[in-house]
Amino acid sequence: MNSRWLIPVLTLVAVTAVAYALTQRVLCRRATPGADTWQNVSYLAKELKLTDEQTRQVQALQAELGTQLTDCCARHCAARARLPEALAAGTNGDAAAEALVTDMVHCYDASERATLAHLRKVRAVLTPDQCRRFDAMLSECLCGACNMPDGTMGGR
Repeated sequence: MNSRWLIPVLTLVAVTAVAYALTQRVLCRRATPGADTWQNVSYLAKELKLTDEQTRQVQALQAELGTQLTDCCARHCAARARLPEALAAGTNGDAAAEALVTDMVHCYDASERATLAHLRKVRAVLTPDQCRRFDAMLSECLCGACNMPDGTMGGR
């Protein structure tokens, strides 16, 4: 690389890094556990003070949900993989593209409904005090993840 470009390129990299850091700090102000943390049953066991039996039940429920979501994801990805071909077909592919998007929406719907059913099953395993804590944690996770740039909570 030409040495006269080195300083401007390094400056650009530094400015980009600072802008990224500031953006993350503004948009992600609250540190809330992400969905991947919730998949870790030991996290829930610790936070909710689950008994050994409750932990086993939640692990089984988690495994069941994982199977369901894997299936939804595979079906969604299969439809999405066929989408470029349908779009490339121009107007002849409009119906096919619409059908594929509909399939993708159904997969997303199935995954959300499976998650909702899972949350209900987990709540059924918990004591009333654990349910209150679980609901508070769930609210924080779901609402905290949707901070909008204007500071609102996605319509709240």
